[in-house]
Amino acid sequence: MSPAWPTAHQKVLRNYTAVILLKQGGQKAAYRAHHADHGNVVVKIGSYATINGLKRIQREVEVLRGLNSKYYPRNIAFSTEPPNQFVIVEEYVDSVPLSASLTQFSAPAEALAFLRHLVQGLSIIWEKRVVHRDIKPDNILVAPDGVPKIIDLGIARLLDDESLTRTLNARGPCTPNYASPEQLKNRKAQIDQRADQFGLGIVFLQLLLSGAHPFDPAIVGSGDSIVSNILSDKWCRAKLQRCSHPSSIQSLAAKLLGPEPFQRYRTTASLLSAITVCERELS
Repeated sequence: MSPAWPTAHQKVLRNYTAVILLKQGGQKAAYRAHHADHGNVVVKIGSYATINGLKRIQREVEVLRGLNSKYYPRNIAFSTEPPNQFVIVEEYVDSVPLSASLTQFSAPAEALAFLRHLVQGLSIIWEKRVVHRDIKPDNILVAPDGVPKIIDLGIARLLDDESLTRTLNARGPCTPNYASPEQLKNRKAQIDQRADQFGLGIVFLQLLLSGAHPFDPAIVGSGDSIVSNILSDKWCRAKLQRCSHPSSIQSLAAKLLGPEPFQRYRTTASLLSAITVCERELS
């Protein structure tokens, strides 16, 4: 056991072997470890400051427990430790984050196939009226067969539940560079699965552009920041056209990145149909 790890973490990890720190950030750390009963797992250890904070974590666990899909890691266990620590144990997925393999899917057909997987995966939680709210390359793992695993539902919103976010902040829970305009403006009543579509649009274009962010001022040629360009609907339309991608792909990207929710796809079926149109135009 590494002496550099917090004492509270060492107490939890003593039940595991072959422990390796995967990620440390803020109030949470993730470790890869081996458990005698469950094999290789990911152990997430963190702390919460309020009861609402704990409830948010419990919601993430409950969502994952209700899923049985290749697109999500399986939840194995959840517990709390005094005074304010939580422990989540999930299956370990042999994978790399999409952020480290964006160039792997730069061919349009591969980018479309990957997007289809993501939509199919997200549709599982959308049908349960859950919005992920944090679609970005760091929250998508790529398995050896190229199939994505969607992770980190820490700020997911359950549309049928009362909000746990009682705040006057101008910006809602999100990663700003991948957030929809309604998230950035904290227009809670407008946040549904179409907010996830916006994040998908950014990720899809990053695949086509070998990692470049479509709202990056350096790519767009104007704007002060990625966030300001998201809010002013400035993305790399011209660059996409210069890449000679089929018009259907340009239309798909434009609709996913619609600045208002009503400008995006109304249903999952219509989004999947648009992907099919793109695939047919490529064939």
